[in-house]
Parts: sequence; structure tokens; C-alpha cells
Amino acid sequence: MFVFVLSLSALAKDIVVERPAFRTTSNSLCPVKVELRKKETVVYFHIACAHRRDWSMDGARLECCGQKIAFKTGRIITHDSGQVLADDVFELGRRYTRNAQQDSLILTFEALPKDVKAFDYIEGNAEGAWQIRGIRLDGKKYSSIFPAYQPHVDDGQPLKPITPTYGKATATVTVHGGKCFSYYGQPACDPITGQYESETQYLDSTTIFCHPAYLPMRMVWIGFDIDPTGYNGDFPLLHVPGETLTLDVDAFTCAERSLGCKSTITPQDCYRLGGTLADLNQVLLENQTLAHTQIKEVPEYHDGETFTQWSERLWQSIDSIRQRMLQRPDYTRRQRDYAQLLADRAYLNIRQNYEPALRYKMWTLRLNADSAVSRLKTTYTLEDPHARDLHLFRDGTTYYATTNTSYLPYLRANGLDHGEVYDFLAAFDEAIALGQKMKKVEVQTDSAIARIHPYFQPVLRAFNDSTRMLVERLQREAKERMKPTPDVPADQLLQTIAAQYPGKAVFFDLWATWCGPCMKGIHAMEPMKEELKGKDVYFVYLTNESSPLNEWSEQVLRIPGQHYRIPNALWSKIPDVSSIPQYFLYDSEGRCSWQQTGFDDATIGTIFQEIEKVCK
Repeated sequence: MFVFVLSLSALAKDIVVERPAFRTTSNSLCPVKVELRKKETVVYFHIACAHRRDWSMDGARLECCGQKIAFKTGRIITHDSGQVLADDVFELGRRYTRNAQQDSLILTFEALPKDVKAFDYIEGNAEGAWQIRGIRLDGKKYSSIFPAYQPHVDDGQPLKPITPTYGKATATVTVHGGKCFSYYGQPACDPITGQYESETQYLDSTTIFCHPAYLPMRMVWIGFDIDPTGYNGDFPLLHVPGETLTLDVDAFTCAERSLGCKSTITPQDCYRLGGTLADLNQVLLENQTLAHTQIKEVPEYHDGETFTQWSERLWQSIDSIRQRMLQRPDYTRRQRDYAQLLADRAYLNIRQNYEPALRYKMWTLRLNADSAVSRLKTTYTLEDPHARDLHLFRDGTTYYATTNTSYLPYLRANGLDHGEVYDFLAAFDEAIALGQKMKKVEVQTDSAIARIHPYFQPVLRAFNDSTRMLVERLQREAKERMKPTPDVPADQLLQTIAAQYPGKAVFFDLWATWCGPCMKGIHAMEPMKEELKGKDVYFVYLTNESSPLNEWSEQVLRIPGQHYRIPNALWSKIPDVSSIPQYFLYDSEGRCSWQQTGFDDATIGTIFQEIEKVCK
């Protein structure tokens, strides 16, 4: 709480504070004006989320000097282009639907004490998402917790190549004045095994994210409730085994910047990077658009252009970004070298994914992209006159930007199919292909693994051993659980399976290994299944090919019941299945008696009651 000793006037007349500075970790409510009246305090808010989602407010109060200032009344005003469309009484607890207009909220409270300089706004009685800790009344600004940003010192050293090595990559993220980040991308998905082996430790506002890694470069994509960089909370970070990485975020300043209450705030006021990769991550964050293919720098299509002609204009467009980065006086030699790699990668990514990139560009211009995409497809070529201008693929600095094996055909077509980087990517591609076979629960021979580059053999041998153990367990413990898909039309599939259990009720659970609610429901039902033992009911689990075969097989071992892995083409035609989890209950006569989409806390009781009905 922010309490100050400076006294305001005796409030003989109303005092109005326009655009007050405030501290919040929310990006939903922005106080734009405060009126201090003799008998009440009025706070005007802009609702930043009104066009994005439904919302409601369970309660509201002010706090200052240890006192709770009660809510009295409120108004909600809907505007469109400055015109008032509606001016209604605001009701606590009411659900307000989202709309395309920008709404304002005016809340009136009991009067604040006279001798205060700031107060807090609290929504409800809990730690609400719209909690605002500190609204200033003296016209002054809050400052960032960080000192002024200082560019890195240029020692003239170039970006040095790195060598692929096994190790752990660790990032320590601390959010000051707010909670931990709410979402983080999974950078630890092993491209060979598909397994996630991240170790995440939450310590109050600090999150330590660690994963075993054997590739030179991984990109961590962190998402925040707050927005440190101005890119909707996306925070890409370069993550290299053996290198250190720290990120500190000022949650208050992030919210102030995203709400526009302090025009002088820069992204560098919102965060600080530390560790041996801080300088490179600074370049990455300041040029974040280069990580995407759908950007405004993609050239539009000119009638009659071939792919080569369009690609040349793409090169010029990306090169203009490159030149701006290289001319920045605050970048060191090492940072400029990294900027070159990022520009090259952006060029290749857009060149390879030209269709979605061009469709997005034409959409922004309100133009139809079909004919343009069709023309580029018919003239597409991997041959590129700028292939040898790239800084990528020359040496181990490439690994700071990419280990993407999809570039291999491009390298072959342009005579770049030699050298350290090409050999590593080609070996990596072979290792991934062998790993794909293991994902299909196919045990490989020792000689097949021995043909792969020695660098990838340890992970392949370990994966092959686990695959062999999985096959042995399936044969020993779950052979009877895995059933072949009946050769019938989709609209007859469930009924055909139910008919395989004559005189029994059949409960169908349609799920996937990657579906969180599905897995939650399956685990929650295990006690219920024990309670129903002895009842004439079978539990049947259906998934499709989006569940990797090895992961599905692991779950078959854990989940008692009958299991079917349905081909995608058949699955997509099953009636009444638009999302998962999806549940169906067939009675002993083979008729569907109940169905439900989704899982929540009440689902277990409902399922139990429905099964009891058909088993009587």
C-alpha cells in the first residue's frame, strides 16, 4: 500500500486529478480520472478488455491509511467513436458481455481521508485480477525499479561459433510486483523422442526453468499476464546449454506502458536481462518481428511476378531491416553479428512459408491472395541467387539462430551441401527420422543406430531401450486392452463397438494424450470405476492419430479398459463429436442413453448416476 504524508486542501471544493499515475499488474482497468468530493470519491476507469471478453466484478473498495473505503454506486458507459451509446447503472456481480466499443466505468466510493497522497483500488475480497496498488493524487509519476538502461560495451569481439554439447539450459525469471508468468512455452520437447523433460520450480515470484539439452540452441517462448515487450506478452529468449540466463520484469511498469499512462516508458524500463547471453537476447527482443513470418515487411504481390522476382523484393525488404540493425550505434560487434543471423533466418522462414506470409500481407491490404499464391506455386524454386550471401550455415554461429533441418533441401539446391553445419543438420535429420519409427513403437536394431552420427547415438539408444521395454510391457500387461478399429462407417462405429459387449452397458470416453481436461477426467474417474466393479458396464477409450502411438501405448498401460486408436479420417466423421473430452453411454440394448461434451467437477457424479440407471 502506498501512503503519503503530504496533505491535500481541506476539500472545500472538488479536486479533479486527470490521468493519475498508478501501479498495477493488470491490463484490464486503467484509472483515467479521480474526483475528490466532500462526501465521496469518484474514480473513472477505462475498461481495456471490453472488446475481448465477457467480464464481471464481484466487489470493489478503496484502501488507504489502514481504512477500507466502501463502494456506493457505479455507472457503465458504452462509447463508439466518441458517441455515447448507453449510460447504465453498474451492477456488481452482473456479467457484462464483450462488445466492439470502448467502455468506461465510473465508481463512486465513500470519501477518502483528507491527509492522503495515494490510495489503492481492490476488486472483491480476494486477490482480484483488477487489483490496483497505488493511484497517485499529486501529479507525480512512479519510477521503474530498474536504473536507466545502459547499452552493452563494445569490446570489438565478434560472435564466436559454438560447438554442440550435452548439458542443461537454465533460465531464472523473476517478476517484481506481480505473480510468476502464467504460461511458458515448452522448449524442452526433444525433437527426436518428442518427450518433455522440463524441470520448473516456482519460488514466490521467481520461476526457475531448466531442461536437459543436447542441441546448441533452443528458443524459450514465455507468455505473461503482463506485457514486458509490447508484443502481447510474447518473450522469446535464446537458451543455450552451459550459458546462463536471467530475466527480471517490473510488473508495474509493464502495465503502465501497455495502458499508455506514461508515454516515456520504453521496453527496457520493463525488464532487465542478465547472464552470458544478455546482449544477444536484447537484440532478439528488440527485433522480435523477425521471429514471425506474418509481418508487414513481407512484400505484396505484383501482377505477373514469378517467385524469383517476389523473393528478390523479399530479400530487399529484409535487408533494409538488417541495415537498420547494423547501423545502430548502441549495438556491439557481437550483437551486430547476431542481428545478421536473425535477418537471414527471417528471410529463409518467409521464403519457405511464403503462402501464409503472403496471404496475411494481402489480407492487410484487403486483397484476395488466391491468384498470387497460385502464381508463386507454379514458379516456386529452391534456387536462390542470395544463398551465398547468407551468414547462416557458414560455421557454428548458425546454432545461435537455428538448428532447423527443413533448410536441407534449400542448401542442396544451392550447392551448400557441405561443411560442418550441413553435416550436423543432415545427421540430425537422420536421427529424427529414426526417432519417428520409435514413436510408432518400432524397436530398431543396434546397427541402424550405429549408422547415425555419433553425436545423436546416446539419445537414440536410450529411446530405443525405452521403446523395447514398452513393447515388452504391452505384450505382458495390456495386449488384451488394445483393440483394432472396426471396418464400418463412422456413424456406425460406436454402435458396432458397443455390440461387441452384448448385454452390457458401454461407457465411451473420447480423449487424447495431449488434452489436459481429458486426462483430468480419466484420472478422476478411477475411484468411480472401482466403485462400479461388479456392475455390467465396460469402459471404452477412443483416441485418434493425434495421440502419438508411443504416448498412447504408455497410457493404455495405466488406464484399465478397452482402447481403440481411430484413424483421423474416420474420427472426423463420428457424429456429435466437435471437441474432447466427449462422453457417450450406451445401454445393454445398444442404444445411446446419454452424452456430454467437456469435463468439470460435477461430471463424475452425473456419469455415476447415468451408469447406475442403465445397470439396474
